[in-house]
Amino acid sequence: MYQLFRNMTVDMSRMQDALEMTAAARDRLNSEHGGSYAVSVAVGGDPSAVTLSSAFETLGQYEAMRAAASQDPVIQSIVRRSGDVLTSVQDTIAQIVKPPAPRGSYVTVNTAMMHMPAVVGAMGFAIEVADFVEKKTGNALGVMTAMTGNRAGLAWVGFSESLDQLANDQQTLETDPDYLAFFAQSENLFVPGTLEQGIWQMLP
Repeated sequence: MYQLFRNMTVDMSRMQDALEMTAAARDRLNSEHGGSYAVSVAVGGDPSAVTLSSAFETLGQYEAMRAAASQDPVIQSIVRRSGDVLTSVQDTIAQIVKPPAPRGSYVTVNTAMMHMPAVVGAMGFAIEVADFVEKKTGNALGVMTAMTGNRAGLAWVGFSESLDQLANDQQTLETDPDYLAFFAQSENLFVPGTLEQGIWQMLP
């Protein structure tokens, strides 16, 4: 499986317009073209960041969606109008190595850069961490690797129903010595200083 992320930066004075247009694009792609798109905004990060994302079983399915969207007059009208409210747009494709839990109200994305000579070991380690987190918290943690952009990129993706649940899960993990031991084990697998966490709120 694969995951598309369309990462957009919005003119803050036009945020409401941007959210309405992005939601309209999501609804059109889902209702008319069988997509599973979702819209999310950053929490505690860049307040101008908005993401439109969807999973695809195959890259062929993604290619077909792109072709359909390019011929859809409603989608193309939204694209033309978005030029007035967006300051940047970038698409990223990731391969889903381990699927996350079904979507919740919030998504946590932890990213890190693998040492390229240790990619196989890093991916195995990432799955081991995800399995441990699922056992401790009850929430399935997904693992994704970058197909576009920096190919060394890896992400752990997890969903929560509230920020309190997210915080409670993190406290459970960060007080567990077995979980903390993973950080020492990762030393030769990932580039030091590249672990970053982002929190996103899924919009209705």
